[in-house]
Amino acid sequence: MKLLYLLGAFILIGGTDAVDDGLISHESNVEYDGKFHYHFETKNGTKVTQDGLLKHVNAEHDGESIQGKFSFKTNDGQEFAISYIADENGFQPTGAHLPTPPPIPESVLKTLKYLEEHPQQKKN
Repeated sequence: MKLLYLLGAFILIGGTDAVDDGLISHESNVEYDGKFHYHFETKNGTKVTQDGLLKHVNAEHDGESIQGKFSFKTNDGQEFAISYIADENGFQPTGAHLPTPPPIPESVLKTLKYLEEHPQQKKN
């Protein structure tokens, strides 16, 4: 639930023009079993959609699983979009503008292949 509040605060801070530009659509639904759906869109092009549910993580923990996306346009008209999953594995965003890891060097790929083909044997 803290993540939900954090994302909401981020959207409000990042989209302060949303109030001035007017709300085009808004949906909010929370069900008795913990499922929820939230969506809004503004005239300035900001769009937010989020769906979540309660889930059993392990014998000792229950948690939330949230999937969502948001997009906004900058003053120069460029659009940024992020899709994300937030669950027991943390916040996992994806977006074309987000940095990605560099490619794995060929020498490392060859080493990994060699190790896979020649597993270490136990000495007795």
